[in-house]
Amino acid sequence: MSNTIDAAYLTDLFHELVEVDSPVGFYTDIEPYMASKVAEWGYEMYWDRKHTGYVRVPGRDRSRCVCVGAHLDTIGLVVRGFNDDGTLRVRQVGGINYHSIEGSSCRIHCRDGRVVNGQVICNKHSVHVFEDCRQVPRDENNMSVSIVADVKNPADARALGVTEGALISIDPEYEAFDNGYIISRHIDDKACVAVLLDVLKWLKESGEVPACDTLFAFPIYEEIGHGGAYVPEEVSEYVALDITLIGPDYDADEHSVGIAASDHHGPYDWDLTNKLIAAAGEACDKDKWNVQVCFHFSTDAMAAYVLGSNIYAAAFGPACLNTHGRERCHVDALVETEKLCRAYIMGGAKEEA
Repeated sequence: MSNTIDAAYLTDLFHELVEVDSPVGFYTDIEPYMASKVAEWGYEMYWDRKHTGYVRVPGRDRSRCVCVGAHLDTIGLVVRGFNDDGTLRVRQVGGINYHSIEGSSCRIHCRDGRVVNGQVICNKHSVHVFEDCRQVPRDENNMSVSIVADVKNPADARALGVTEGALISIDPEYEAFDNGYIISRHIDDKACVAVLLDVLKWLKESGEVPACDTLFAFPIYEEIGHGGAYVPEEVSEYVALDITLIGPDYDADEHSVGIAASDHHGPYDWDLTNKLIAAAGEACDKDKWNVQVCFHFSTDAMAAYVLGSNIYAAAFGPACLNTHGRERCHVDALVETEKLCRAYIMGGAKEEA
């Protein structure tokens, strides 16, 4: 029975996902995509009132239920008003680094269902026009979205369907390279969604049965801190799959999977984290996994933990460079993340060669 991971398929699946717009709270396009994708393998996806999607897979032990989750939402913007010239005043949704999106194409998802193309600009947008262009802070007071149309004033923008509360998705600018590297926005967390979908596909095609009932969860509000805050009562363990970090203090590169022992809230569950560490030692390639204490970072599992859910919480995921910007990882990191996920849900079993 095959237990291999198809890296090319995993990359293609991520590419599909990252092209489906899903800024925080905008589930209109991603829900039908997800339902259709899991239906290909005979699963049914259902949704709670927070629009978290679930697929439940029966396990060998039906008395226990664990949850593995990866969030569908990406960082984005929301329209808060209009400038006199018809450009859009915006607020960030989920920790945008404005320096990283200046000049990027974007899509404005209007409340009436229309989609309008835009571009993120600095209000002092050109070195040929503004003497202090380089010195202006890239923040919400100085950044706008310019509609890619003949718009000269707020009335022109409103005529296209743009109103306050419209959500804006940033173009992913996806690139994959022959050596396995991937550069794209929204690797956080579409890469982990791809991993969980591939695990579901593997379970169906291989006939493998998880150690216990396993709930695959896909929240849509993680980037603002409460995606996984609600956890179904039967869940005893919540393991979030989310990106991990590269830089000072992190023994990681783009090829590796990281296990988050602690984040800015504090430690994850001791025993469950130790279980993941042991599973990584068995399932993952040597030197392609690490343990991290993550600053300025948290996950859905921790959100559920700190907001009072009666669970054990842990987290792991692919190491990612330039997070919340135009991010970079290697397909190896996705493969190692899937190895660890399979090992966890199967009870810590070693991957076959």
